[in-house]
Amino acid sequence: MMKRRKGLFFRLYTYFIIVILVPLFVLGLSTFYGASAKLRDQAEANMTQVVNIASHHLEQYIRSYENSTLSLLTNLDIKEYLDMAPESNYKNYFYTSRIKENAFEPILIRHPEVTALYVVGQDGRSVIVNNGIPIDFTTPTSKAYFADLFSDIPDNGQLVILNDSITSGQQGQSITLARKIRGLRSMEYKGVLAMEVRSADLSSLWKGIELGPQGFFYIEDRQGKIIYHTDSSRIGQQALNKVGRELPEDNIESFIDVEDGVERFTIARYSSYTNWDLQLSIPMDDLRQPINGIRTNMIWIGMATLILALLIAYRFGQSITTPIQNLRQGMKQAEKGDWTRIPLIGKQDEVDELIVSYNSMVSKLSDLIEQVYTAESTKREAEVERQKAELQALQLQINPHFLYNTLETIVCFPTVQDSFEVSEIVKSMAYMLRYAVQTSLEEVTVVNEVKHVLNYMTILKYRFGKEFEFDDEIPPDYLLNKMVRLTLQPLIENVFQHAFSDGIEEYHRIQIRAEETDTGFIVSVVDNGSGMSESSLLELQSRLETKRLTEVTEGKGGIGVLNVHRRIQLVFGEQYGLEIESELGEGTVIRMVMPKS
Repeated sequence: MMKRRKGLFFRLYTYFIIVILVPLFVLGLSTFYGASAKLRDQAEANMTQVVNIASHHLEQYIRSYENSTLSLLTNLDIKEYLDMAPESNYKNYFYTSRIKENAFEPILIRHPEVTALYVVGQDGRSVIVNNGIPIDFTTPTSKAYFADLFSDIPDNGQLVILNDSITSGQQGQSITLARKIRGLRSMEYKGVLAMEVRSADLSSLWKGIELGPQGFFYIEDRQGKIIYHTDSSRIGQQALNKVGRELPEDNIESFIDVEDGVERFTIARYSSYTNWDLQLSIPMDDLRQPINGIRTNMIWIGMATLILALLIAYRFGQSITTPIQNLRQGMKQAEKGDWTRIPLIGKQDEVDELIVSYNSMVSKLSDLIEQVYTAESTKREAEVERQKAELQALQLQINPHFLYNTLETIVCFPTVQDSFEVSEIVKSMAYMLRYAVQTSLEEVTVVNEVKHVLNYMTILKYRFGKEFEFDDEIPPDYLLNKMVRLTLQPLIENVFQHAFSDGIEEYHRIQIRAEETDTGFIVSVVDNGSGMSESSLLELQSRLETKRLTEVTEGKGGIGVLNVHRRIQLVFGEQYGLEIESELGEGTVIRMVMPKS
């Protein structure tokens, strides 16, 4: 028993869902990832701009202090102090006082954030002004600090920025700006001029920069020590990552790392002027928050769009499947002998055309059945035989099984809009029905029968899901010869039902030949199917000889072959009809023997 296919509405609705979901899914993903990439690029651009501005402000900040010390480089009191002999106590007191009052204190007044200002000679003498924090210059630590100053600062007069302090307890909490200074009477560097500033005061440079609750900004030197951090408790500590220390001069780099279990996005910039690395770090969750909002909105919009599209698809599917289901039910009723006509759907499309043809066939068949039954008691046996043959010919034309299977084939090709496959099947079906109905002639040309077979093969192509081309070997000279209408297609259908009953294989072939002999005109249908056993062939040949269609039941020998044989005899005479040759496993040859034209 053939497995029942899914209904047209189910398949159509399934394809609707696929067609809706695939573009919706692709559009959602592309939009989401595109927006995510753009948001990250925008965030990176904004963070880069913040780091650049912060670096610029920092350099301006340092330069302002550097400019404040330029006047000290030419101060005569400082130069005399560095040149005088160490044992001159009076001069030491005199110049120390003048330097503090006239040079250092004005700078401290203009810059109250300066924690210490001092000059140190090579012999260890120093003049220092600070904010009241006591300093012991005689301790080994202070002496070692002064010694390091001379070794760390180059002999070129350039400003050096150090993350250290002479003040006890302020190491790592202050920034020291230092440079070597010459005496008055020689070009030799005699001492070091230094200024200390609290690193925490750098926070005034980037007020107004909103980094979020977990974002931070920090500065580290090339050794990895944190000079400034928005979290003041981390100033002076060692930085965790080393990316900044590996940056080339004035270059910017972005990277993602994990700190304290939090994935962070960081922008790092190296300042060649300060020899520091500036880094801005924000948690990835903060960056993804707008993306998550976009994703949520897209999900809601997608769900609403999907529901609306499914409702429209349901309505559209019903508008297509309902008339076809009605036609299908009419076919089933026709099988039971109920010739009820099917109402038109009013859309004037291919389905309406098929319904019109079906109703016409039902009407004619119903009328013919009534004529047969009313004339059966009065007509001769031969006339009854002829009427029954014509009845069976009409049954073959609109065989409900054939129409039902054709509609089942249409069910296999649902579509969202106009379907080429459905249209081609319906058109072929309409042409076949029109050919069967719109002519009352029993004798037609060979070419008309071949066209009828081609329409039938179009329907079979979609029914079986594969192309099957028969070999047309009819010479052109015979295309206008006469033959009985609706005789070639039933023989082709018989091949598919019986010779290829187990399914169509690649090696299966059907040939249609035509020839003229001394006795008549012969059209042959040759297949390489399963063939028939000798007993089956003899039984079929015996039925052909009895010429009694009333004893034939569908499914045992086939109404098509016997009907074709008898109709040829009724049209052309008893000496004509079908000749059959067959061998089991080799195939079958059916010849239609007719008179010459």
